Amino acid sequence: MRAWFLVVPAIGAIVKDLEENLGGPTPADCSDPVNDIVRENCKQGSPATEWDINAAGSSSIQGFATQSSYVIGEQVLFKVKTTSRKYRFDIYRLGWYNASGARHVATLRPSAALPQEQPECYKDDLTLLVDCGNWAVSAAWLVPTDVVPGIFFARLVMEDPPQYWRTDASEIMPSPKFANKNWNYSRMPPCGPEQCPALVHAYGAQRHLSGDMMSNALKEPHASHVYFVIRQDVRKTDVLLQTIDTTWRAYNNYAAPSTYGVLPLPRHNLNLSDAWQNRRAYKVSYNAPLLTRDTRAVNTLFNAEMPAVRWLERHGYDIQYWTGADAHARGEEIARRARVYVSVGHDEYWSGEQRRHVEAARDAGVHLHFWSGNEVYWKVRWESSPVNGEPMRTMVVYKESQESFKIDPEPKLWTGTFRDSKGFNPEGANPENSLTGTIFTVNAWRHDALEIPGAYAKLRVWRHTDVALMKLTQKAVLLKGLLGHEWDEDLDNGFRPEGLIRLSETHVDNVQAIVDHGACFDSGSATHHLTLYKAKSGALVFGAGTVQWAWGLDNFHDSVTGMNNMWESEYNTRIGVDPSGPDSVVQQATLNLFADMGVQAPILGAGMVRPSASTDHEAPVISSVSMADSGPRKNFVVRATDSAGEVAAVEWSFDGRRWHPMKRQLREPDQWSMETPTPAFQGELELWFRAVDDSLNIGKEYRWKEKPEL
Repeated sequence: MRAWFLVVPAIGAIVKDLEENLGGPTPADCSDPVNDIVRENCKQGSPATEWDINAAGSSSIQGFATQSSYVIGEQVLFKVKTTSRKYRFDIYRLGWYNASGARHVATLRPSAALPQEQPECYKDDLTLLVDCGNWAVSAAWLVPTDVVPGIFFARLVMEDPPQYWRTDASEIMPSPKFANKNWNYSRMPPCGPEQCPALVHAYGAQRHLSGDMMSNALKEPHASHVYFVIRQDVRKTDVLLQTIDTTWRAYNNYAAPSTYGVLPLPRHNLNLSDAWQNRRAYKVSYNAPLLTRDTRAVNTLFNAEMPAVRWLERHGYDIQYWTGADAHARGEEIARRARVYVSVGHDEYWSGEQRRHVEAARDAGVHLHFWSGNEVYWKVRWESSPVNGEPMRTMVVYKESQESFKIDPEPKLWTGTFRDSKGFNPEGANPENSLTGTIFTVNAWRHDALEIPGAYAKLRVWRHTDVALMKLTQKAVLLKGLLGHEWDEDLDNGFRPEGLIRLSETHVDNVQAIVDHGACFDSGSATHHLTLYKAKSGALVFGAGTVQWAWGLDNFHDSVTGMNNMWESEYNTRIGVDPSGPDSVVQQATLNLFADMGVQAPILGAGMVRPSASTDHEAPVISSVSMADSGPRKNFVVRATDSAGEVAAVEWSFDGRRWHPMKRQLREPDQWSMETPTPAFQGELELWFRAVDDSLNIGKEYRWKEKPEL
């Protein structure tokens, strides 16, 4: 009978962890900070009830910044459309800040006279592009010289008297399904003892009057966010984290369909003509407010990037930030700027230049972390704004993988999926797993646990965790939702990196599985693996193959139930604490991976162990090869050993040039098996085998021959 091993601490340990989970810099760390990130996170943070907003915020005040990122000394220009006669900009920086998540760094007032009238945005009926670059500047913030670079947002706060009573200023009206069909909620007055004396004893009114309608109600709910990054382009850093701003934009529904068409829960200002209703946008603008959190909170800053930032800064990593647009425009700087490059969350939209830059950085020795799923999927290109000519303000993605002929007017450029091998793709197929190690197969909405069978327990990535103590017959089941809301597989598709090893194995039936290059899905089964490989440069590449790896690092994020926010609570989308996370195994494993990449965390969280980098340079060896039968298909079993570590993979080849993975036997971890795909052979059969250990050392090739029967 199989034994199951669930990684959960004892009750006493849970209570202790809750007390110690605040973690972060101690008074001793703050008295002599080792870097600017530690010094910054010693400062007082602000509670989420002060800086968060409900979904994408109030439709009465929306805006954007004129660039996706800035450097110290530049002016951040804001353009805002609002009916407000009195509002302000509160500027915040994301970080740890003793678990607060953000710190207030500045407040400014509009420079424009109020109320400020803005013109109608530019609209293109052919591509459904909406560009609000013709709006006038509303305010400017000169980035101070003492600001620590990072991910920032301006909270646009209306200070006019509230216009309605509802908690968090929800713009989705209460459900009328139990009310008289003629009841008009829009006329519901402010409810107090004087205005509504008959409702004092009604449940909702009573709770409202007592002030406890929501225990986490926003202090000033009539607000919205504008996101931007402050870069540091001068010195090299240990970690460079890239935001998924391209994905934020692809799902944006401001005044137009997104690249997916009109998503559910359209805003009040989404008044589309009939000609726009049933189409998807081919172009989206950075010159527009961002409403993605209304309909797809999983694709925004607070789903995966937020917990990643909190965890990295809590541990004091020397980290800098930039955007996906930056990776396109200045990606040649990665090799001189970072030791480790990190992609987080639903990093779905990449330009060809962005990918080439990251690949070049890998080939120059920069280590890569893909804490992302469905990553490097849609290929995009950039154009200038048609309104004011600003470069790289228009993201173009025709999604030609969903068409039967080429529709992008640029004949030599492709804006479909990277993997698409259609004849009219002028650039040819280049699936994402050649870079990341994994390839997207499982569509939304998944909320699966990650499993580690006992056969994987001794791999060095799990050192200093309870997983390393497991028996062969046990299995670790990690945080539910860690595999979500979309995830990848490791497939042998001809683009799989050589020497790639698998670190886990999770099989799930009845998923929404992709069946072509990017248009069709059907019910299927899928097997997820965490992966790791070493490039020829020596750079390590970790592929989590899931959008929500960061949920295992920190438990403060959107979508805490794993559900699409329109199903979870259409009235209110807020950041919150996931009571089932984080996961200490994920935290320690991530520390271990960084250590093997030569980067150590200055500060350790509660219960974490400082890992050492691998010193294993001894390659594994193939000890035996046996053929199980002599039918038309040949079944092989290979045994391999490693004296200094653990055998993590065995590969086979017909020619010693193109290698394929063998299957690990979960009950016999030193055995690996495969069945040759070719049904019959002419003449002598010759195969090559080689083993890979958990420090990515590749052993010598083992040559095997079979003489044909006469």
